[in-house]
Amino acid sequence: MTNLLPSPSAGSRLALLPGTASPAPGSGANCEPLALLGFDAAVRRGGDGYHAWLDHIWSAAGCRHPVRLFGELHTVDARTGAVVDTVATSSMPDGVLYKACGNRRHQVCPSCAYTYQGDAYQVVRAGLAGGKTVPASVSRHPAVFATFTAPSFGPVHARHIRRHRCRDKSRCSCRAEPCHARSHGTAQVCPHGVTLACFARHETGDLRLGQPLCPDCYDYPAHAVWNNASGELWRRTKQAIERHLNRTARQRGLPRVRVSHGKAAEYQARGALHFHVLLRLDGIDPDDPAAIVAPPAGLTVVDLQGAIQAARDHIGFTTPPHPRNPRGWLIRWGDRKGQDAQPVRVVTLTGGDTVTDAMVASYLAKYATKGTEITGHSSRRLHDHTIRLYADPNGTHTERLIAACWDLGHPDHTTADADWSGLRRWAHMLGFGGHFLTKARHYSITFRALREARVIYRRTETHGPEYDDLREREQRDTPTTLIVGTLTYAGTGWRTTGDALLANTAADQARKRAEIGREELAFTPSDSPQLNVA
Repeated sequence: MTNLLPSPSAGSRLALLPGTASPAPGSGANCEPLALLGFDAAVRRGGDGYHAWLDHIWSAAGCRHPVRLFGELHTVDARTGAVVDTVATSSMPDGVLYKACGNRRHQVCPSCAYTYQGDAYQVVRAGLAGGKTVPASVSRHPAVFATFTAPSFGPVHARHIRRHRCRDKSRCSCRAEPCHARSHGTAQVCPHGVTLACFARHETGDLRLGQPLCPDCYDYPAHAVWNNASGELWRRTKQAIERHLNRTARQRGLPRVRVSHGKAAEYQARGALHFHVLLRLDGIDPDDPAAIVAPPAGLTVVDLQGAIQAARDHIGFTTPPHPRNPRGWLIRWGDRKGQDAQPVRVVTLTGGDTVTDAMVASYLAKYATKGTEITGHSSRRLHDHTIRLYADPNGTHTERLIAACWDLGHPDHTTADADWSGLRRWAHMLGFGGHFLTKARHYSITFRALREARVIYRRTETHGPEYDDLREREQRDTPTTLIVGTLTYAGTGWRTTGDALLANTAADQARKRAEIGREELAFTPSDSPQLNVA
């Protein structure tokens, strides 16, 4: 009888593209012989050596598309450069190392997005409440949570709520106003014969939300260019906010200040970006510019709000000429409607409509793991052989927007004064090529520092309390040895469906235990608030 169990060095043999032969093991998605699909493979893996395998793959256990690497790991003395020890991956379970893909998008890999979201929460909240190398005094700095939206490129179906009565706007059930109500005889008819009116009260999840009333009238080129230039618009806005505050400080005889920010980008249903930004007012220490110090007492959160509003109303610029628009496009923010600038308070228990540090951190972290899913489009980077699947000048709203990005970014349109190639490179992101979560250098801790702390904790967590000193020393001191890997890509994905089942199940159980533990710590009787009833 033929042995259907794959050899230890074998990987997936599924071709990357239909109709082509796989050039090497591990070049496609995870698969295995039909007889081992599902629970058969899981049972075989769950035998001897299961715990060693699970410990080996634990750092990537919940990942949907782990990267497999093979080669050697060298331990090198940091002082002399001598190789102290060498370990080959061939001596490890499966003969490879497993590394999580690290994708931030929840739709692509929920596990890696969960980790990224947790890190994003810590980065944002530390900049408001302190901790993780950020001084606790930042909790007393004036801080504002503001929203910056795109202008209109044409009327779209929208859900208008005059006043929210729900606590969670993401699950809003409030009764909406009519979308685009017009009295009889005043409704405009566009040149294409479409009546620009809609009396529907759209519910959450309505597929018409974000769709233009008339796609032929909608300005898709301006929309695509605005998405692409929004990063530059924010840079100029941030500069204007700081200049406005420093001008106010000079008038009052106060020292210079700076604004530190954390920013998350979010797609609206129409495919336009808007930015949720946390801005914190800091002072500047002339002797130590990198230090985070309190701003002068003469500047308050009201001054910060005024600077934000002034910059939002007045900052804008015109892009270089383009063959499709020789005068260039005007890049500005939309009107103030829906663009609040609310002060942020650092409190332990919240109530009412108070905007708190935890709320802001959760809000920004949530949107940092999202992409274009709300628009109905989701794809990887587009190329000449895939663009036809997603772009159509006469198709749906997102197909027309992608087609505009692809057309405007044609190589023939790039000149010495303007490089429009980014529109093609980021057509799958509807023109936007920036990061979805950014922060100022002085705002908070970095993602890298959090990842390094997690690695140190992982190395020492199983050894017990007696290793606490070792953990602290590793976090504080420069390491005396380095791990240098000479590794080669071996494939993407789990070797078998059974491996994926076991790894993801174990990781999910660990996450749930951690969540339950956090809830128990948060609501222990000794820490719960006491209510004084008169």
